[in-house]
Amino acid sequence: MINRYFTVGILIYRFCFILSLVLICPVIFSQQYPAYSQYIFNEFFINPSVAGIDGMTTINISARKQWLGLTYSPETYAATISSRILKSPLRITEGKVRKGTEGRVGLGAALYCDKNGAFSRTSIQFAYAYHIYLRNTQLSMGLKVYGTQIKIDGELINFRVPDPPEIQNLLIKSTFIPDAGLGINLSSENLHIGLSATNLLQSIIKIGDAEFESDDLRHLRQYSLHGFYRIILPDKDWLFEPSAIVHGNEKLRFNADLTGRFIYKREYWTGLSLRTSGEFVLILGLKINRFYLGYSFDYGFNKLSYNSYGSHELALAIKLGDSIRRYRWLERY
Repeated sequence: MINRYFTVGILIYRFCFILSLVLICPVIFSQQYPAYSQYIFNEFFINPSVAGIDGMTTINISARKQWLGLTYSPETYAATISSRILKSPLRITEGKVRKGTEGRVGLGAALYCDKNGAFSRTSIQFAYAYHIYLRNTQLSMGLKVYGTQIKIDGELINFRVPDPPEIQNLLIKSTFIPDAGLGINLSSENLHIGLSATNLLQSIIKIGDAEFESDDLRHLRQYSLHGFYRIILPDKDWLFEPSAIVHGNEKLRFNADLTGRFIYKREYWTGLSLRTSGEFVLILGLKINRFYLGYSFDYGFNKLSYNSYGSHELALAIKLGDSIRRYRWLERY
């Protein structure tokens, strides 16, 4: 009997250790936020204040496969929709945006599924944004609420010691965690900068009937600082856009992407990102009427990359609404 309880204790310890690695370590395994290379393509996924920022209804879908070729490598699927509630159109004269009579509220929703081996997270999010016009600058503030389901597939976890029924029952259960986030953005013709925070409630992970009180099993608060500056080149058909995003948490763990993109006639773009984790990212994209298509390829100088075919990400967006209703100088792509 003592040996049996000792074995159960060892298995629970292993299970908690694996779970903490998956949920906490932001670089080696999956982040508490999904990995996303084309953050400029769908900034709403990072910051709720972007909902309706350009006056258009925008629908985004994306699929990402990390370390292609490895068994059970992480994969992420996401869909978002955001729009501006406009009671009168925004007036654009001489290329500048003039204040409309109404329409400061933006709404948005997101759904994503993030899988990493035996662990999966599915989240649904709802966002509210409020936009304030300041001359030719826009200040945006946003709030989002969301719930995340965490599930562990016991069939994909094999311990050396045979699993007692108690452990099997624990592994097949899932948990639902509510939380919230905030964001703020400042946008002008050429400069855009935003700050956001997620996991404000720092919810405790609870699997089955057990609630683990360790701080290592909380959803830590995550912070993101992101922005870009758009430069018109001498050949006015070309733009150069340096951008950056920095993620961090309260345990002072950080990672960042530094990106440079060249944009031709606002319809084609290519760029390169450097990531502090030691990866570089090639970015390509094009616009066809109201549709936007983006692709990114990640490759790093580490064992995971050497033994895989890199990470690949596809993103598709569509913008709906009359052109007079949008901020033309905030053409997002």
